[in-house]
Amino acid sequence: MKTPLESQLSMHKKVSLTNLYFNRFLAVRYITAFFLFINLYWAVFLLGSLSIASVLPLVVIVLAMLTSFEQIKLYRNHKNHLRYASLFYRFMLIAITVLIVSIFTPLFHFFFPFLKNSPEAMNILLGILLASLFFTILILIKLKKIARNEDKHFKRIQAYQEIIN
Repeated sequence: MKTPLESQLSMHKKVSLTNLYFNRFLAVRYITAFFLFINLYWAVFLLGSLSIASVLPLVVIVLAMLTSFEQIKLYRNHKNHLRYASLFYRFMLIAITVLIVSIFTPLFHFFFPFLKNSPEAMNILLGILLASLFFTILILIKLKKIARNEDKHFKRIQAYQEIIN
């Protein structure tokens, strides 16, 4: 029979281990939230101009919300492969690529009717989209490493488990 102190220490180790597994996806959660709010603002501007292009940020918002709910469930039920997160970031990769190409075409006003077609606006938008593309690629790489247990957090988790056992 365990003493109350041993029981408390055992529970603390279990919670610590759960938190370590949950924190493997910390960057994914923050970048997903960033994309959620960016697309929320973009959708508001597009809906204000009554553009059919508002479907794109609305789809991104729905996928980001599904990704967020999937990550919340991770706390109680850890898994390495996140189906909605992978789908979301692959969709983001395609969408951002299309948007980068659209900047240099007449589709610029279709996706960004609230912006003036000026070199300054195009450069700022291109910078934001390139940064978004960079983060999307980083998260896709991170998700693949986590799925294969090749991420740094997994090595820390293994080291922690060796210590507590």
